[in-house]
Amino acid sequence: MQQTQTVNAGIYCRLSVDDGNLAESESIQTQKAMLTDYCRQHHFHIVDYFVDDGCSGTNFDRPEFQRMLAEIEAGRINTVICKDLSRFGRNYYEAGMYLDQYFVQRDIRFIAPGDNVDTSKGPLDLSVPVLNMMNDFYARGISQKTKAAKITRAKQGMFIGSKAPYGYCKDPADKHHLLVDEEAAAVVRRIFAMAADGQGYNRIARALHAEGIPNPMSYFNEKHPDYFKSPYWKRDTQWHVTSIQKILENPVYLGCMAQCRVGNKTMKGKTVKKPREDWIVVENTHEALVTAEQWELVHRQLAIKRRARKDGEPQMFAGLLYCSDCGSALSFSTVHRKTKPDGGRYKCWLYMRHGKEACTSHYISLDQISAVVLNDIRKQARYACLYRDTFLKKLKAAMAEQESQSLKQQEKEDAKMRKRIAALDGIIKKLLEQNASGAITDERFAALTAEYENEQAGLKETLTAHEQAAQAVREAAENAERFTQVIKDYTDLHFLDSRILHTLIQRIEVYPRQVDEQGCRTQRVDICYNFIGMTEIEL
Repeated sequence: MQQTQTVNAGIYCRLSVDDGNLAESESIQTQKAMLTDYCRQHHFHIVDYFVDDGCSGTNFDRPEFQRMLAEIEAGRINTVICKDLSRFGRNYYEAGMYLDQYFVQRDIRFIAPGDNVDTSKGPLDLSVPVLNMMNDFYARGISQKTKAAKITRAKQGMFIGSKAPYGYCKDPADKHHLLVDEEAAAVVRRIFAMAADGQGYNRIARALHAEGIPNPMSYFNEKHPDYFKSPYWKRDTQWHVTSIQKILENPVYLGCMAQCRVGNKTMKGKTVKKPREDWIVVENTHEALVTAEQWELVHRQLAIKRRARKDGEPQMFAGLLYCSDCGSALSFSTVHRKTKPDGGRYKCWLYMRHGKEACTSHYISLDQISAVVLNDIRKQARYACLYRDTFLKKLKAAMAEQESQSLKQQEKEDAKMRKRIAALDGIIKKLLEQNASGAITDERFAALTAEYENEQAGLKETLTAHEQAAQAVREAAENAERFTQVIKDYTDLHFLDSRILHTLIQRIEVYPRQVDEQGCRTQRVDICYNFIGMTEIEL
C-alpha cells in the first residue's frame, strides 16, 4: 500500500443494545467526534459516516456495515476507521476474515486508534487476533448472562418478550405483566370462535382481510408508529395463514405464559423450535381470552383433515364418522342420485378405495345421519334437563358397569405382569452374579440382560397405561357431571353444526344396513359422547 495515496476514509461507529450501559466514551456521538478529530489531524478525506446504532457486534449483517462494503466495492473508500476492534465486531471468526482476507485482497487500510492498529504499518501482529478473541468472549459472556436472566424471569411467570402478543398490551406499571387489549382481543376471540365452527386457517384469514381488519403487525404499527425504523415492517397489511396459526397455537390466550419456545445452539445462530417439553410454562399469569374447553375444541377441529363442500361450508361430520367393521373414516361425496337427490352421503373409505373385497359400503346419507344424531342429542338433553338427578344416577351406574368389566380383566393381567417384573429382577440379579464369577461371558451377559430389561420396560409401560385407564374410571363420576352440565343446553336444538358436534361427540360408528325377513331395512349407529363414551342408558 502506497503511503502517498489519498486516504478516502469511511468512519464506522457501532453501539449495540447490550452496550447501552457503557460509559459515555462508547456513545455514537463520542465515537464520531474522536474519529473526525483523528482524520483532521492526519489530513484524511472523510467520504461518509456509517453508524449502526443498536446492532449487535456478534454478526456482520448490519445495515450500515453492508452499505460501507458496497462503497468499498464501488472504489469510493480505501480506508476504514473505527474507534477500536470491539466497535468493529465481537465475532472472532468473521472479524478475522474481514481483517486478514477481505481488506487485504482489496488493498483496504484498516485503522483502530483505540487499539493502536494500522495495517499501513505492516501485517497485523498477534495482539489483534487476541483482542478479537477477547471481544468475542465478552459477547458470549453477555449473551449467557442475558439468557440466564430471561430464563429466571420466565420461570417466575414474567413476560420477557419485546412486543406483547396480539390481543394484549404491556402493563404500564410493570412491563413483565400483560393486560387485555380489548380491541385486538375481540378479534382473537372471533378467530377462536370461527375455528371452533370448523373453519380453517385460509377461510378465517380471507374473512378478516375482506372486512379490512388490520393484521397483527399492522395493528401494532398503528399503536406504535415509531417502533420500527425500517419501512419493511410496515408494508404488509394482509392476513396470512401463519398469523392465524400462531394465534390458535399460542397458549398465552389460556392465561398462561409459555416462553422460551425457540432457541439456538450457537450465539446468534439459526433459531430453531424447541420441543414442547422444553418450554417454560407458568399458568394463571394474566387474564385468559379463551376457556380451556374452547381451546380443546378448537384443537380437535384443527387436527382433522377436511375438505370443504362445494358450497364452501366445512363438513360438520369430518373426523367423527367411522366404519364399524374396519375402523376407517367414512368419506363424504356430493354426487346426487337421479332418483332421490340429497345433500350428500358417506361411505367407508376402504370400500371406496379397494372395493367390496376390502369392506362393505356402510352407506348413510348426510340427511339420515344428521337426523339420527340430532334426535339423540335432543333426547339426552331433554331428559337431563327434566330429570337431572335420575339421569345422572343412571349415567354413573352405566359408566361404572361398563368400566368395571374391563377393569376386572385388567386387574388380573396387572397382577401377572407385576409378578413377571419381580421375576425378571431376580433373573437379572442371578445373571450379574454368574458374570462376576466368570460362569458366563460379558458378551452373553450383555445380550441376556438387554433382552430381559426390554421385556421389563414393556411390561412397566403397559402397567402405566392400565393405571391411567383406571384413573379414568375413578373420574367417571366427575365426567358424568360435566356431560350433564353440557348436554342440558341443547334441549331445543333445531340444527347441527361442527361446533356442536365436536363439543358433544367423540366418535360415531356406522354399521352396514340390515334387511329382515319382512324386507324392512335398519341401520345401527353408535354415538360415543365426550366425557362418557358409548354408554347406553334407558331413558
